[in-house]
Amino acid sequence: MRFDLVSIFPQFFDVLDLSLMGKAKDSGAVQIVAHDLRDWTQDRHRTVDDSPYGGGAGMVMRADIWGRALDEILQIREENAAGDSSLDSSAGVSGSEDNPRAARRVLAVPTPSGKPLTQRDVESLCAADQIAVACGRYEGIDQRVVDYYAGTPGVEVFEYSIGDYVLNGGEVAAIVLVEAVARLLDGFMSNPKSLDEESFEGNVLEYPSYTRPLEWRGLEVPDVLMGGNHAQIESWRRGKSLAKTARVRPDLIDQTNPQTLSLEDREVLARSGWIAPLDGAAWQRVTIRPAIATEAYEIAQVAAATFPDACPAYVTEQAQAEHIANNLSSEVVASWLEDPNFRVLVAVIDGRIEAYTLVIMYEDGDYPSDIPPDQIEPAPTYISKLYVTKKWRGSGLAGGIFEAAIEDAKPLVKGTEFVLGTAKENKRARRFYRRHGFVTSGKRVFMVGDIRNVDVVMTRAV
Repeated sequence: MRFDLVSIFPQFFDVLDLSLMGKAKDSGAVQIVAHDLRDWTQDRHRTVDDSPYGGGAGMVMRADIWGRALDEILQIREENAAGDSSLDSSAGVSGSEDNPRAARRVLAVPTPSGKPLTQRDVESLCAADQIAVACGRYEGIDQRVVDYYAGTPGVEVFEYSIGDYVLNGGEVAAIVLVEAVARLLDGFMSNPKSLDEESFEGNVLEYPSYTRPLEWRGLEVPDVLMGGNHAQIESWRRGKSLAKTARVRPDLIDQTNPQTLSLEDREVLARSGWIAPLDGAAWQRVTIRPAIATEAYEIAQVAAATFPDACPAYVTEQAQAEHIANNLSSEVVASWLEDPNFRVLVAVIDGRIEAYTLVIMYEDGDYPSDIPPDQIEPAPTYISKLYVTKKWRGSGLAGGIFEAAIEDAKPLVKGTEFVLGTAKENKRARRFYRRHGFVTSGKRVFMVGDIRNVDVVMTRAV
């Protein structure tokens, strides 16, 4: 790979002699040549700019000077400048053995009006044989330079921007491009695997990193990174990457097909505000938040619609109806919302509540009435309810609101563990809770109407 950097301040690029880039230059992995545009001027003042036609502030860099420089750097023959499409490939930039003129030459032009530079662009540019970067100054380069080379066979013009701001010239953006492209080339990185976990790989940002000391100014390294469980570490890092991407670069999430993500990924994104139906390819926004008093009726409607789906087959419709009337009415839900020890979260999509949770905080010495005290620690935090409407099952919404409910409750927790119960026949629910860190600690009897059910009791440390 050869980079030709053209500027009226070629010394700007001395920084490319440092660190890994300098080593890559020394080893021949990359070739970087800085050119002084003034070397192609023909007057004693070495003038490269002139007043703009049509008036206006500032000066514009001249097309004729840029043309002479780029023709030489890109090895475009004089005949081609007059219309011949032949290219001279003798400047150390070669294509295939069968077709030495097939070399990919790119003329990159940094400009605030260019395409925002992305990792996908950088990956594509890695396949080029030569990248010449034209660094403008003043009010920029005469537009005819870009227009001319865009129409020149064998030259690919790439106008790009590194952000929505204006610099004094293109040199900083040129350095950005060189480093972004070069570091992806074979032999540049001492550890190529480090490229696999970087920001923008797979449309996600990189996870946070930590090193010694373990504690610094009251901030500690997350426990999961110290446990040695590589599967848990990988899962934690993936979750952090997705959550940060959703928060900082939601456009990257919007570009990702939900069908390419795991259920765990979708759970993280649901908690972060992004959801798609199990069989859908389009993202929607979801808000997970504490419920408000005026939502008691709607929550009760969701509860009545979803509770029967969690019942074993032997629970009769009459027993289900009795349980709903006595335990899930709008009046009962309203009482939850009034009690400071009850925390109700809802997930709202398109203005509708599609999921809810109920978490109850118990004081020391108190226990849920239907769980034997010898099976759990004192002052448990009881996850009483987690329900999702049919449309959104399998979408990650259940895991998203479930973990959100746990985090919401933590500041109010009095004891050392979360506890819940689920029907022993409900293998899907039990797998779900195990995946979220819960273990079986015992059994309980749970009445639905006059039907006696045996549930498993599961716990997770706070």
